[in-house]
Amino acid sequence: MSFLSPFLLFGLPLALLPIIIHLIHLHRRRTIEWAAMMFLLAAQRMNRGYSRLRQILILAARTIAVLGLIFLIARPLAGGWLGLTGGAPDTVLVLLDRSASMEQMNLATALSKRSSAVQKMAQGIEEMFGKRTKVVLIDSATTTPALIENPKALLDLPATQPTDTAADLPAMLQAALDYVTTNQIGRTDVWIASDLRATDWNAASGRWEALRAAFGKLTAVRFHLIAYPQAAEDNISIVVDKATRRETSEKAELLLDLRITRHATNPVPLDLPVQLVVNGTRSTMNVTLRDNEQVIQGHAIPIDKALKRGWGRVELPADANARDNVFNFVFDQPSVPLTVIVSDDLDVTEPLQAVVSSPIDATRKQEVKVLPTGRAAEIDWDHAALVLWQAPLPAPGDILAQQLENHVASGRSVIFFPPDHSITDSKIFGLGWGEWRADKASIEWWRASDGLLANTRAGESLAVGELEVLRHAQILGEGSPLARLAGNDVLLMRAAGDRGNAYFCGTLPGSSASSLARDGVVFYVMLQRALGDGAKTLGNAQQREAGLQGSAGVSPVSVAPSPKPGQSQASGDAESGAAQSALPRGPLLAGWKPIIEGLAKTEDKTLASDLALHGGVLSHGDKLMALNRPASEDAAAILPDSALNELFAGLQYRRVDDSVDNEKSLANEIWRTFLLLMALAIIGEALLCMPSKHTVKIEKDRGLGFGAAQAGA
Repeated sequence: MSFLSPFLLFGLPLALLPIIIHLIHLHRRRTIEWAAMMFLLAAQRMNRGYSRLRQILILAARTIAVLGLIFLIARPLAGGWLGLTGGAPDTVLVLLDRSASMEQMNLATALSKRSSAVQKMAQGIEEMFGKRTKVVLIDSATTTPALIENPKALLDLPATQPTDTAADLPAMLQAALDYVTTNQIGRTDVWIASDLRATDWNAASGRWEALRAAFGKLTAVRFHLIAYPQAAEDNISIVVDKATRRETSEKAELLLDLRITRHATNPVPLDLPVQLVVNGTRSTMNVTLRDNEQVIQGHAIPIDKALKRGWGRVELPADANARDNVFNFVFDQPSVPLTVIVSDDLDVTEPLQAVVSSPIDATRKQEVKVLPTGRAAEIDWDHAALVLWQAPLPAPGDILAQQLENHVASGRSVIFFPPDHSITDSKIFGLGWGEWRADKASIEWWRASDGLLANTRAGESLAVGELEVLRHAQILGEGSPLARLAGNDVLLMRAAGDRGNAYFCGTLPGSSASSLARDGVVFYVMLQRALGDGAKTLGNAQQREAGLQGSAGVSPVSVAPSPKPGQSQASGDAESGAAQSALPRGPLLAGWKPIIEGLAKTEDKTLASDLALHGGVLSHGDKLMALNRPASEDAAAILPDSALNELFAGLQYRRVDDSVDNEKSLANEIWRTFLLLMALAIIGEALLCMPSKHTVKIEKDRGLGFGAAQAGA
């Protein structure tokens, strides 16, 4: 709590006036002997306890009334969740969600969720704490702590501006934990501004348990969540699932697969003019959106036969969020993705080879190379899009372990299958193998929102629950579970953090281990999605998600992804839920330049790290890169209150629900509270001073008059 007129608090000693007056009054009495006084003294002794209690209560009420008056004129300020603070903390950590979904705005005020949160936090910190506390910003795009000179600076910092990235709340809280423990700071308030998107919070991540345990040991850390869970039902987003150049003897054209999405409760038909831009040439396509999702496959745009490669974007009319109205794409000659299988078991290599050698699109080629475990060093890392590893894990520090790390860091994919023997304690990507279990089990849960087992683009679920698992190896370590067996053992796990294209599958496709190869569909979709992810990093046309996830040790020449495959409904089903490759860290974009209407901005001096955070098209020599928001930013699912409370269980945590149309400050004047307290104190004092009916009756019976009433009182 703070005050707009704190100098008036110097008047707090005035609250002692009622007590001082009472003490002076006691010393002014004179004792006069009087024969009838014995009866009054006897009555007074009988009521001494009650009389003293009433005097104490009267003095307390008068003191509270004076205190209330002083606090009232000092104009106190407090936030709705400020009951925990009790003064200014040593440090305020501001965790700001800068993801694309936070740009949902109030069209009347032109304020987005992000800008509203920044303004209110800056104002609230300034009013409540002033310069008495240190402010540190951790934004979702960089997760790097930055010391802020004063709260008002939050309004103009580049690190608080909009981006086309996603948010990773566990990573932000880990950065906050590292800052607190490294700097050994005292009392800390953590202010979190978020729209509570379930994909941003990732409540199923194993990182939450470790975070709770670590923060639970820091008793001086308190959490305050400023939530913006409101969704705009009239907001519409668009995605280009695939861009392919096709040429015949008569013509050349660009084929686009588009997906338009909204989240209306009762959708009504809506006519949308969709703008299409190809190498600076603009055209319009009219689309009627009848349901919450409209998929348009193979929309043809005529192009010059001499145009072999290029860039473009699709645009929707303005609505509540401009960040999801645009999607960029690039196209070029398709590359041939290579899958490398490392295994000595024919029962494993044969079904794997059969799946990855059968492309979704018959016009595309896919290469497969099988290597025994002793020849794993022969992997062609420059051309491999997917590595299927069924061999003992390499030891930490081994050259193969480093090559696998670089492979995933560059945006490629790897799936580890447990070896039949020689399971060691080695781990890679934070995961490893435990003991084999021969218990027959069914798959009880799988992640259908995204990942290798996500629902099809039509919303249909894969038949994962019908698979049989005869034996499986335990997966050890922390990651994101994608499938669990009955009994809670994880069957499919994705590595955490920047290494999201590394997967561990706890069973084998052979008939002695599972029905993966026999049932076929789930197995085919899973491997083709992993291959599609890795194939994005091949060729001269890159399709990337905006962000700074990735490794600083990978050359941009070796991480050029292709447009997202998927030429038909079957291909879309196989690749629905497969995330785009994450963009390498900022320094790797040195030399890349943004393209504006077909012209490279050679004079542009934007930092490479800033380029990585925003959608657009970049060029570097003969390479093109399209940056877009992650697919998770179009998912409107909000984290349930029960799940949120569980994430902060055992921690000092308060939540305030805000909205972009709420103009109230986080720190509001609460003088009315003290006015009410003062009024109640005065009323209580008046009631306590009233003579009781019993005393008045005695006075009348004894005829003592007014003097007797005073003595009895």
